[in-house]
Amino acid sequence: MVLIVLGGMFLLAATGLDLFFRIRLYRVGNRRAIVETGTFDYRQYHQVRAEHGWASWPVYLMWVMYIAGIGFLMAGFAIHYGPPGRSP
Repeated sequence: MVLIVLGGMFLLAATGLDLFFRIRLYRVGNRRAIVETGTFDYRQYHQVRAEHGWASWPVYLMWVMYIAGIGFLMAGFAIHYGPPGRSP
């Protein structure tokens, strides 16, 4: 159960970072940054961040948190509910 909660927290934190980047881009003039879903390109953030002195490492941290969160959720569900195909 701990892995499930940890995975959810990682995904929630990564989503918060994603929203933070979108708000930053919105404030500097990209008015579509908030409403773009799967088409959002983080290269835009990297191009603008150099001009404004923003750090680049939070974007990489966000991707690590997404991957770790999904991994923790998968491991947590596998441990909690057992492997697939297991009969009760």
